[in-house]
Amino acid sequence: MFSVKVINILRRIRLTIRRWSSTKYMYLFCALYGIKIGKKCLFWKPAVFYTEVGSVISIGNSCVVRSDLDSNLIGGNRRCIFSTHAPAARITIGNNCSFTGVTLGAKSMIVLGNNVLVGANSTITDFDWHSMDPTDRDNRDKIVAKSVFIEDNVWIGANVTVLKGVRIGENTVIGSGSIVTRDMPSNAICAGNPCRVIRMLV
Repeated sequence: MFSVKVINILRRIRLTIRRWSSTKYMYLFCALYGIKIGKKCLFWKPAVFYTEVGSVISIGNSCVVRSDLDSNLIGGNRRCIFSTHAPAARITIGNNCSFTGVTLGAKSMIVLGNNVLVGANSTITDFDWHSMDPTDRDNRDKIVAKSVFIEDNVWIGANVTVLKGVRIGENTVIGSGSIVTRDMPSNAICAGNPCRVIRMLV
């Protein structure tokens, strides 16, 4: 029993040190690369940022970004990735949002409101990444992009994929493992592949 307590204390100390050093590094990195980041954000291990010239990534205040395998015990299995893939692309994240091993990729626009929780290993993208033309898969001009909007207080569970052209209404919960291919209403519990409304919250 004593040894378990000691191990847990040492783990918390290690995570605290890692969070402090990663946060300092990410603030410096974002300042150098022109990525807008608000106050009091926390990083467990550095996230991956990729920006096309002319594009914008903006993160609000008090956001939490976990790229550490054991900082969230649900089991994030990769680093967080925030990437833009066109000069006019935008990723805008509100205040008090949380991510664990999450990928956001934008060719047009991804907008997250305030208090959005994105579960471990989830992906949000507004484009197809490759052309539908089987003879020309890597032609960027043929890749379709449609903006994604996720409103305030949305909770997206672990291992969810949100695809292009989707709007998720405020206060909605998306169940783990869901594939979101169309708009979801506000104040709903939604899940499945494809994702659908299970019941309303109010």
